[in-house]
Amino acid sequence: MSPINTTNLNPTNPINSIRPNPNINPNNVFRPLRDDPLPPPPNELGPYHVERVKMGDGVHLTTHVWLPEGVGPWPAILVRNPYVDGGYNPDPALVQLARYGFAVVCQECRGRGNSEGEWVPFVNERQDGLDTLAWLKRQPWVNGNIGLYGGSYLSFAQWIVADALPPEVKTMYLCVMGTDQHRFIYMNGMFRPDIYTSWSLTNAGVDWNGADMNEVADRAYWFRPAIEMDREMLGKEVQWYRSFLQNPSPSDPLWNEEPWAQLREMPAKVNVPVCMVGGWHDIAIDMMFDSYRQLRPEVRERSRFVVGPWVHSLAPAGDMTYPNGVVDGSNGGHRAVIEWFNATLKNEPFPEAVGVTDAYVIGGDGWRAWSNWPPESKAVRYYLSEGGKLAAEPPQTAFGAGYVYDPDSPVATVGGSGLLSVFGDSPYLPKAACVKQSPVGWRDDVLSFVSEPIGGDLLIAGTIRIALRVASTAEDTAFTVKISEMLPNGDAYNIADGIATLAYRNGAVSPRQYEPSTEETLDIELWPIAWKVRQGSRLRVDISSSNFPAYPAHPNVFGPWAEQAKTRKAEQTIYGGGAYPSLIELPIAD
Repeated sequence: MSPINTTNLNPTNPINSIRPNPNINPNNVFRPLRDDPLPPPPNELGPYHVERVKMGDGVHLTTHVWLPEGVGPWPAILVRNPYVDGGYNPDPALVQLARYGFAVVCQECRGRGNSEGEWVPFVNERQDGLDTLAWLKRQPWVNGNIGLYGGSYLSFAQWIVADALPPEVKTMYLCVMGTDQHRFIYMNGMFRPDIYTSWSLTNAGVDWNGADMNEVADRAYWFRPAIEMDREMLGKEVQWYRSFLQNPSPSDPLWNEEPWAQLREMPAKVNVPVCMVGGWHDIAIDMMFDSYRQLRPEVRERSRFVVGPWVHSLAPAGDMTYPNGVVDGSNGGHRAVIEWFNATLKNEPFPEAVGVTDAYVIGGDGWRAWSNWPPESKAVRYYLSEGGKLAAEPPQTAFGAGYVYDPDSPVATVGGSGLLSVFGDSPYLPKAACVKQSPVGWRDDVLSFVSEPIGGDLLIAGTIRIALRVASTAEDTAFTVKISEMLPNGDAYNIADGIATLAYRNGAVSPRQYEPSTEETLDIELWPIAWKVRQGSRLRVDISSSNFPAYPAHPNVFGPWAEQAKTRKAEQTIYGGGAYPSLIELPIAD
């Protein structure tokens, strides 16, 4: 086999190091299914070796290297992985990238697996990543082109160095992680335990002796006060986890210090093309949209954001099916990964549009590329009306509907994007993604409002906004909203959901006092979605005060949520009509 040219294969300016297909119109077009197989790999798998890479402080990190067969040097793909305590078992598809002409470099993070040092999540990844890049670019088997690759925490490990990349780094391919950690962990004052409580259980160095971790997580979610869970269940204080619980406000010191303040600023400092991949039902999709939006225009026009009907594993879950939904996702061949790195590290044409949000439309059974997100849309409003109706016109007469919220008997999570610990069936935890909903009226503490059948298809593309006129007998409490599509046969599937506390109402960056029994308008923005509501379906809105365990059951007490051991019941009222209608606002695109 002929050796690869040793010269740098990309133009001098790294943001120009991708050549899109000139025949693709990137604006608002449906993309046909690409079911062609992967091309045969040009190489066989070559030598494998392990390096002990020395960091600046003298700690050595175990680093695995797979090379293609043949004469190099090669473009390199770097992955940094903390999930190696059971022994390093790399994804076979990752290793197979070497057969496509890349040096594949996988490093065990500090204190994990066979690497030296102490494992403290998030703290050391920036300096270790920069030290590793300084080592990697000097290797004789690297041709001067490096790509960064990873998903979830592995993506964090790449985002955190994005402002200080050496010229050899030409691109980043980052999945299911953004850059605003507070936005990731909290929604309007409500913590998301099914992300970091479950993650702490499996990443705090505790041997669970083969226990069912879904059952363990279920016990942890019910623990009160939440701040004591680590002592009781893990046998020690886990300071990095406690810091998340103790800093619920976006203005709290934690979020304005390194690494979180630094991470939040990274998108605006990136100077290489970025391919971001997420899922509509993924825990990070909200902050991924925020991060992609912050890329500078000249970088974003050479980047790409792919959003499929997937959960955190980049695979579908839940009760719905998604025709054509595997394209560019977890399709077993990593075709999209190979094509992106071929374009950015080898200067080959990229076969898809860039500068777009390439999204799967749920209910539309296909993909659509938008050059701008959110796309142009018109606001269509539906109003909460008496008798459980969702009306196209606001009621002229004011009304109220109430329920009693008991934190000791919360409404169970049924689907949604706030779930990490389980994607399949478990007797302990709910299913993620789009899930068939319970029928209207299944609980007295859930108010449901249903529209008339929709006269034509509605393409929701963007952020659904909710305005609720509420009152509570508690000094602080939460209100939840879930939007679903109810099919003509009566089955309903969740589109999007959200939650807000009165203390953090309407974008408050620190807790606000609430006078019990006074009326307030609560504005809630749901996470972005692309969903076609089909003609003949109805829209359904469910309102309650709990969505557990996606969010903890609010104790109806004002003060630091994780320190509350006692709860109280609250009488909740939703108002509509008159001068202060409660409504949902849908962004309807063409």
